[in-house]
Parts: sequence; structure tokens; C-alpha cells
Amino acid sequence: MNKRFAPLYATLGLFILTVITFFTLNGRVFPNLELMPVILVYLAIDVLLFATLIWGLFTKDRIIKIYTLLATIGLMIPLSIWIFLLLLANGISEA
Repeated sequence: MNKRFAPLYATLGLFILTVITFFTLNGRVFPNLELMPVILVYLAIDVLLFATLIWGLFTKDRIIKIYTLLATIGLMIPLSIWIFLLLLANGISEA
């Protein structure tokens, strides 16, 4: 494993983790699951994606910076929208 590609590998790993959590943290797999632990898991993944973005932007290779920026932003925006929708659903269900 080349050290300069580490931010890209971390972004790929977080993408795979996000897909796995998206398909496993639902009502079919866990019938009595509340929304707040799911929101916290997605929020932790979002924070890790932000850390990976910062890590990738501090590398010296320009191509790695561009790919890390595009991949991380491309993952963070839909995940942040999903977190917002889960928070909205949690607020509606609590009322």
C-alpha cells in the first residue's frame, strides 16, 4: 500500500462502511430500532469523512487532493441530507 494514496483508501473504506450501515440499520433487520442511534452512527461517519477531507487536502500530490475533494464531498452531501431527513423524521415522530 502506497502511503500517498491513504486518504483515498480511507474514503473508499468509509464509502463501503456507509453502504453497509445504510442496508443494515433499518427496520427490517432491527425491528425495534430507534432513530437516534442510527443518526449518531451516520453523524460519526460524516465526521470521519470530514477528517478524511482535511487529511486529503494536506497531502502534497495535487491529483490526490482533487480526487479526495471530489470523492469526499460527493459522499458528504448525500449523507448530510440523509442525516437531516432522519432528524426531521425523529422530530416528527417525537411530537
